[in-house]
Amino acid sequence: MNLSFHPAIPSKRLGELKDLAQEVAIASATLDGRIAEATAEALGDRLRYLNSYYSNLIEGHKTSILEIEAALKKNFSTDDQKRYAQELCAAHVEVERELMREVVTNPPDNICEFGFVGKIHQRFYEKLPEHHRFTHGSNGFSRYRVMAGRMRNGNVSLDGGKTAHGPDAAELPPMYQEFAELYRPDNFHGDERLIAVAASHHRLAWLHPFRDGNGRVTRLFSGLYMTRAGINKSNLWSLSRGFSRDKQWYMINIQSADSPDEDRKGFDQAFFADFCHYFLETCLDQIRFMEQILGLQRIDSRIDGYIRDRDKKRGAVHPLDPRSAKLLKALFLRGEVPRGEARAVMGMEDRTDRHARRIVSQLVKEGLVVSDSHRAPLKIGFPTHVLRYYFPDLFDPSVFGETPINY
Repeated sequence: MNLSFHPAIPSKRLGELKDLAQEVAIASATLDGRIAEATAEALGDRLRYLNSYYSNLIEGHKTSILEIEAALKKNFSTDDQKRYAQELCAAHVEVERELMREVVTNPPDNICEFGFVGKIHQRFYEKLPEHHRFTHGSNGFSRYRVMAGRMRNGNVSLDGGKTAHGPDAAELPPMYQEFAELYRPDNFHGDERLIAVAASHHRLAWLHPFRDGNGRVTRLFSGLYMTRAGINKSNLWSLSRGFSRDKQWYMINIQSADSPDEDRKGFDQAFFADFCHYFLETCLDQIRFMEQILGLQRIDSRIDGYIRDRDKKRGAVHPLDPRSAKLLKALFLRGEVPRGEARAVMGMEDRTDRHARRIVSQLVKEGLVVSDSHRAPLKIGFPTHVLRYYFPDLFDPSVFGETPINY
């Protein structure tokens, strides 16, 4: 198989792809600019649960946000299949959190090198129990180890062994090296950076460099590559959510782009362009979705709704002072508020500092407000039980599970 990855980005529809990439970059930057940095950091970390949920849903493993949170606390289901899904999702959250921090603070010279992509794979499987570090299919675990972080030494198939997928194992190392050098981030500038992310997503999925876990690693890689390119650094929108909305269409787009050209020396440029267009359209769709969700007027009304519903459920037992809503809204909008200003923000100038401190203390206790110390500024908190109130379109019942809220 003498297929080449050249050209790195599609030669067809390039002008259209550049326009779309520019639209995605502007929309993503605008979304980041609409929300305070501290708020974006807190919310972005919670959205990692969604990235994990949807990425694993694509692979056929369904769980819930509550179950993912429980798994991160080492609280697992007694059902083997549910526990396996929990373990997969928890590993995804932890790896994305760790590597996103590394990419931001100490970016790798070439994020496409196998040293980095192999690290994604290795860290993911190291977070799973030893007996789950074997290839997994419709019939459960096989006797073949995944070889965490190491390139596969045999061929792989996506249809039960009928046809091989990607290059032969012997051809994989030089083809991967071509991929790594071709998609080095420094090779691209301006609009082409995001097109390269889309193109590299397909190329890495086709290479299938590992025995198992390639889909998850590819989606993690694309999110990290975008961060390296300065896109979605706050993690305010989810590429995996977009792909999972129509899993079959996602798979069709990837597989169509696998088609070789007439000379069988490269990939069909028309299909390649179609996949990159689909990738960028998915990005834009998810950004627009989050723009609607993060509308400040909607957030204000949802904070009010949460406090009303919370006190209705709890009755007269430890109700929240209604003025606490003003502080929560200010924290969401501003990112943080000095402790000394909390009383004024809540409109309590006529009350004592002690009364205001009591309200803040209750908000901190319930996780609605967080602070690094008793003197540090206050920041918005997103405990699990408020997510369905603040962001009902994002954390809907199918994602959240049907477990009742416990205060």
